[in-house]
Parts: sequence; structure tokens; C-alpha cells
Amino acid sequence: MLNPQIWTEGLITMAVGMGIVFTFLVILVFAIVIMAKVVGYLNKICPVAVDEPKAKKQLPSQMQEEIALAVGIAMIQKCK
Repeated sequence: MLNPQIWTEGLITMAVGMGIVFTFLVILVFAIVIMAKVVGYLNKICPVAVDEPKAKKQLPSQMQEEIALAVGIAMIQKCK
């Protein structure tokens, strides 16, 4: 059960596996940084037009009060 060779092989396997995962994550971070720089450069060359959202119409204060009253009554009815 306490065979040193099995422990050594297990630790080596674990170290190799963690090294591969760490290397993959480092490469992934560099790829994301490079991609962000490329997209930023391309956005300077040909920017994308952004539509601004239209302002919502404001309800008159009386309608807002009626809506709030209706919601309150519905909440009271639900709790009964």
C-alpha cells in the first residue's frame, strides 16, 4: 500500500497533468489579450454604428398612481 514507486508515478502524473492545464490556461489568456487588441484595432478602422435606444414615454402621474393601486390590490388579494 505504501509502495514508493506508485506514489512517485502518481505525483509525476499529477504534475504533468497540472502543467498541461496551466500551460493551456496561459495560452488562453494570451490569446484573449491578443484578440482584444485585434478587435480594438479593427473597430478603429471600421467602427460599428450603434443605435441609441429611444426614450420611453412617461405615463402621466395619475396613470402611475392607478397602476400602483392596482398592483397593491393584486398583492393583497394574493396574500389572502
